[in-house]
Amino acid sequence: MADKEKTAELRIVRTFDAPRPFVFRQWTDPTQLMTWFAPDGYTCTDSQVDLRVGGRWLVEYQSDKGETHIESGQFRAIVPNEKIELSLTQRDRKGHVGSETIVTVTFSSKGSRTEMTFVQTGYESDKQREGNAAGWNECFGKLDRQLAAEHELRTLFEAWFDASEAKDIDRQMAPIAANVHAYEHEQPLQYRGVAALREICQGGLDLTPEKFRWDVPDLQIIVRGDIAVTWGLNRMHLEEPGRPATQAWSRGTRIFQKLAGRWQMIHEHVSYPMDPQTGQARTDLTP
Repeated sequence: MADKEKTAELRIVRTFDAPRPFVFRQWTDPTQLMTWFAPDGYTCTDSQVDLRVGGRWLVEYQSDKGETHIESGQFRAIVPNEKIELSLTQRDRKGHVGSETIVTVTFSSKGSRTEMTFVQTGYESDKQREGNAAGWNECFGKLDRQLAAEHELRTLFEAWFDASEAKDIDRQMAPIAANVHAYEHEQPLQYRGVAALREICQGGLDLTPEKFRWDVPDLQIIVRGDIAVTWGLNRMHLEEPGRPATQAWSRGTRIFQKLAGRWQMIHEHVSYPMDPQTGQARTDLTP
């Protein structure tokens, strides 16, 4: 086989509306990989990442008809938020194994956006390269939609934090679905409907000091179509005149659905850890 064919190269450049750390994480977090690492018509069923040079990675995806493919290899180079190099071999459940290729992905900041340059080498033929190009472009289309949805949700949370700081209950309730089902700290523990949740949130705002803000420093987001699951530790920052500033932490999981073109929260679960000796909630714990 001609050397030219053995070194056939595929190069794809895409720009995503997300900062570099978010795009890099899509390649290195096994849960995030499953949202986009499969061509159209396929769904990821497994993902494993040992993120270190020499560490193994694997992604398995399956069609509606049960056709299964596995892509796997080793990490050859890792520069956080800048570069990943890995080997890649594709096989199926029928025993077919493809040739090993090398993938290099670099990430460059373009303002608040990220330019991703994808290069794959080692193809045995131009036909193989062109077939892979179609599949990768479908994957990157999914990645683009995933990152766009994550950007929308992070923007929603920032607006939420600002509204709470301003004690603006109308803005605070703007992303809440009419039929929301929320689990809160107080009796009766669960609240159904936006009116009931609005009442408990207004009561909470009335009890907070003038200087108050909450956020979720470790906010995690997973999107599957029109459903998004978010979770993380809620941090409450409170300041009262004449007293030192304090922080309180709780746990929060929130589920959103895209309704009428926008993300709306359909479920919330907020809780404090419990002291097993006393059965009382612990509001003084920190991560």
